[in-house]
Amino acid sequence: MRLSNKVAIVTGGGTGIGEAIARAFAREGAKVTITGRRKEELERVVKDIEHQGGHALALQGSVTSEPDVREAIEGTVRTFGHLDILVNNAGNLFYAGPLHETPDQIWDETFDLFMKGPFRFIRAAIPHMLKQGGGSILNISTVGALKAIPNFEAHAYQAAKAGLVMLTKTVAVHYAKQHIRCNCVCPGGVVTPGTAGILEDPQTKTWFEGIHPMGRLGQPGEVADAAIYFASDESGWTTGSILPLDGGVMAA
Repeated sequence: MRLSNKVAIVTGGGTGIGEAIARAFAREGAKVTITGRRKEELERVVKDIEHQGGHALALQGSVTSEPDVREAIEGTVRTFGHLDILVNNAGNLFYAGPLHETPDQIWDETFDLFMKGPFRFIRAAIPHMLKQGGGSILNISTVGALKAIPNFEAHAYQAAKAGLVMLTKTVAVHYAKQHIRCNCVCPGGVVTPGTAGILEDPQTKTWFEGIHPMGRLGQPGEVADAAIYFASDESGWTTGSILPLDGGVMAA
């Protein structure tokens, strides 16, 4: 198995992409901590992983709370002994609308969740990775961090996720000699509970699929497949990589 003896934290691991990553990591032999705000979803995923012979821990909390973040890191180390992999995936706050109608509160809350949340987790994880001689950090951004998309007015979300792309690069460069790798996946549209409401409208669904040259949205498992590579020793010489996983959006 590709992640045997590894310990991972996946934020937002109770649903969607985070859930798929947590399940994939466990199948590949990792012990996995999943965090999120909804206890029942976390416990459901942990129960399923354990039922299949894996090892998992649910720690309820928010990436916007520094005490919650530190407890997630410390709780993982207490339970599993060390920390090899951090996946910054959490995020469900989404606002779309004209920039000139965007209030400060929306802007600040969006950045707190999508930009400062990963910063908090990376800051808390690095000391443990330094102590053990290395680790792998994977940030989940979006293809919307790499290009503007017509008819998709998510200014705060895209700006915050673009910041996460640059944070990936700065962490990668400044911790490379300490064997801490940091990479980023930028998915296009993925079928998750978060996009389910959008896809209920046939016209919107057609538009959403149509911006992807492959003509379809991605599946959470397809993002998880990429996450396994970045988390494993197979990517030992890969850091600072920004991978569009987008059905061809960046090529169009």
